Amino acid sequence: MRILAIGNVFNPSGGSKHVINVLKELGKMGDDVTLYVPATFVRPGDEVLKDLERYVNVHPTVYDVTERRREGRISYFLRSHTVYLNWNDLEEDAESVRKLEDVRADVVYDMHEDSITLRLSYHVARRIGKPLVKLLHEEPFRNSFGRGYRRIMGVPGLAYDTLMWVFYKLDRRAFELAMRDHTLRGIAAVSQSSITLSGIDRMTERYGVRLHVYKVGNAFDVPSNLRRVRGKENYAVFFARLVPQKGTRELPKVADHFDGRILVFGKLFSERERRALSHPKIDYLGYRPLHELYDAVSRAKVLIYPSHQDGFSLVVLESLALGTSVVAYDIPAIRYVYSGIKPVKTVREHDVLGMARAANEVMNMKEEEYESEHNDERVKEFLRVHSSWGNVAQETHDFLSTFAKA
Repeated sequence: MRILAIGNVFNPSGGSKHVINVLKELGKMGDDVTLYVPATFVRPGDEVLKDLERYVNVHPTVYDVTERRREGRISYFLRSHTVYLNWNDLEEDAESVRKLEDVRADVVYDMHEDSITLRLSYHVARRIGKPLVKLLHEEPFRNSFGRGYRRIMGVPGLAYDTLMWVFYKLDRRAFELAMRDHTLRGIAAVSQSSITLSGIDRMTERYGVRLHVYKVGNAFDVPSNLRRVRGKENYAVFFARLVPQKGTRELPKVADHFDGRILVFGKLFSERERRALSHPKIDYLGYRPLHELYDAVSRAKVLIYPSHQDGFSLVVLESLALGTSVVAYDIPAIRYVYSGIKPVKTVREHDVLGMARAANEVMNMKEEEYESEHNDERVKEFLRVHSSWGNVAQETHDFLSTFAKA
């Protein structure tokens, strides 16, 4: 099968990790994959591209963009949610889209939920006359008023939610436009969460678009020898993108009631978040190499994870793979993927006191009970099927092939 993939491989996020690993595995399976990275996502340096080229074809225009310096870029946030208003303006990708017409493909696979990649992949699919399939990591829009940031950030959060309420209307129209003329033929999701929060299933049913939730939406790369379920140390960890939607504002409130220290790993994006993490019980250790991060997580007794926004949390998955219990909010992304997995404890969203209490209970667990939860048969089976990106790629291949054969 010949796949033209549209994806971001430059972002240090779970979404980019999914894109990179699935494309590699598809290439190993024998699929002929060509990758195009939209200009807005390209960053200086081509190491990740060179690594990918062992398995897939990276379209030459991507390298052209890595060598250009761009001035006066409009915020990606604003542009990404207003593409419906400029549907035919492909901006910096216009020339590349013309060159992509020469790519021989059976299907176009847009590996992000963004409207900005939908516009690009839509025009590519239309030009080459092939079906478009889109992947959702998180919800592309919500039925609710914003994303609940007013609960986290107060008045600024209310302003943000209001803006998102408007943007979601535009995002929804962009998806409807792509479905209406049957260019967008299929939507896959890494978990049920993005479908529940967006209600996109009603839209796909109306326009006859095939909808599929992957049974194995993500995988982990943690070496099995790092898994530790005995001899844990008395501290907690938190690692993620250090932004409010991942719980940085609540973490100090949890720490107030937590009986121990919390080690925090990740990249800070603002001085406000740095100040939020200034707490006697919080040690901010920065963005560390993977082997250091994994070692610290494997020794910790619990991951405290007050995230409000996820699709399929790799942070939780990697913690489980390392033998570390998790306390998280009961948001759909956690509920749909990890329900019934004993080491994953959940509390009501925004209940920081409940989160601290649950984390303290884990800290006080006897070693035998702790080990027993992690060695539960359901946990071991869950980790087994999620231990290979090949499983994710196989399901991806099977879904895409139904469109390539059509």
